[in-house]
Amino acid sequence: MKKNEVIGLVDFYNAPELGELTENRSLGSTSFLGRYAFCDFALSNFTNSDIPTVGLLIKKHQRSIMKHLGSMSSWITNTKVGSQRILVNENGVLNPLTNTDVANIRENDWVLYDSNASYIVFQSAHIVANVDIRPILKEHIARHEKITSVYTKIKDASQEFERGTLVRVDGDGYITSVKQNDHLKEEALASMEIWIINRTVLAEIIQRRAVWNERAGMQEILKELLYDGSYKVHGYEWKGDYVRSFDSFDHYIRYCTELLNPEVAAKLFDPEWPHYTLTHDTPPALYGEDARVVNSFVANGAVVEGTVENSILSRDVRIAKGATVKNCIIFSNVKIAEGAHLENCLIDKYSIIQKDVEFHGDPMKYAYLKQGTIL
Repeated sequence: MKKNEVIGLVDFYNAPELGELTENRSLGSTSFLGRYAFCDFALSNFTNSDIPTVGLLIKKHQRSIMKHLGSMSSWITNTKVGSQRILVNENGVLNPLTNTDVANIRENDWVLYDSNASYIVFQSAHIVANVDIRPILKEHIARHEKITSVYTKIKDASQEFERGTLVRVDGDGYITSVKQNDHLKEEALASMEIWIINRTVLAEIIQRRAVWNERAGMQEILKELLYDGSYKVHGYEWKGDYVRSFDSFDHYIRYCTELLNPEVAAKLFDPEWPHYTLTHDTPPALYGEDARVVNSFVANGAVVEGTVENSILSRDVRIAKGATVKNCIIFSNVKIAEGAHLENCLIDKYSIIQKDVEFHGDPMKYAYLKQGTIL
């Protein structure tokens, strides 16, 4: 694959809303395991797959995304050939119903007309997996395909990809149908929302299709193309060990906490497939003499003097002496005072839990304390 032959687009438009957790931020920029944001994994896939030119299709909450990305240099391994651009549809601010990823590309049409790329790769920000784009692209080129859609086999459609789409594939490897997950307890083929489209084909699709249906995004247009026979869509089965669609608050909790299990974490954190993120140059975590930490992720900059069990602590969290935190996810800059006792909850950033406060959520459904809570 030649440099600049491919443009990677991280698509924030398809990310589901997770209630109050994503009220003021995009899911793509939401904290993950105390150190990362979800978009880091799509960006790292492009970096590790030698795709140096990347655009981020931003629907809303640009502030939170820009704050996380910083200078964006964390994901560029060669600044001479690589670049990353924020793509915003300014008209979409006034017209939210027509603010789609397709409209965004039309607004930022350098992707279609001012580049020498032959292929455009889309990847949604809320699906986490280590995906090497190179063998998918190689097959796409070898078969002379115009559109390739990546899918994966899931064991239980009632529990996985709950807001996702399921596909069927014929014997020649072409997708024959696409439908919303109907949550049946059975094996299924789920779209990973990774698409490879020839640039000239994408330009033609957007020119002809987006005009008569301004509310249609890339997913909807691909479905229409499939059913009216305009283009065949090649299906590529991804067979990796770890893929999760963070499509509900319960899934966010479940999938984050399952990574406290070393066997599960080893499937995602492959030393041969690094994950890049913005560095903050904060000091290492500091543990007091009486600190007790069991089976937890503790980010750099945190100070722990109390007890932490089965929890995830982000940067600059303070756990005072005598405080106890069990089965919790705590975002950055949260202060937990002496004697406080917290269980089964997610505490958003800049919150303060005062001395001797006790707060317990349900083990099966974590409580959420919104940003800036004082309890």
